[in-house]
Amino acid sequence: MNASQLLTIAEIAKMLGIPESTTRFYRDRFEKFIPSVGSGRNKRYRPETVDVIRYIAEAYKRNEPQWQIEEALSRMVPINAELPEQTATTTAAAQQQGQWIATEQMAAFMGQVASALETIAAQKEEIAELRKHIADLEARQEEYREASERRFKQTDELLRELREARARKKKWWPFSR
Repeated sequence: MNASQLLTIAEIAKMLGIPESTTRFYRDRFEKFIPSVGSGRNKRYRPETVDVIRYIAEAYKRNEPQWQIEEALSRMVPINAELPEQTATTTAAAQQQGQWIATEQMAAFMGQVASALETIAAQKEEIAELRKHIADLEARQEEYREASERRFKQTDELLRELREARARKKKWWPFSR
């Protein structure tokens, strides 16, 4: 990496528009996620450090707890670790372990995907059953409406016939005239 691309903590603070002391606080609190080169006063930071510290500052503004910020950073940024000189054997072992972890993580991910697909399939079946049930209810409702209309017409007709019959009927009380 070119030395001119590396940044000081003061430059990062200025770029983000936050106090240098706050930037140092974030750096110290989340040091394992801050990409850096060198040590002590000669420590410089890679350009991607700006995005990491920006995320930390925004997370603090949203009042996220430290553990939640660390969890998010662990998914976003590789952990910055000081490694001693490694031999070819330890490097190969680490690569093999990394491949094993990646394989295990992929298997876990695939299990989650399969579980999600099963849930989706079950939900689709349930939706289809609910749609059928709704269609049945709507058909029943239409039948009840039609039956109610028929009964209303029959009742109306009977009332009309009753009125007509009363109008035609002679009064049986002779003084009613």
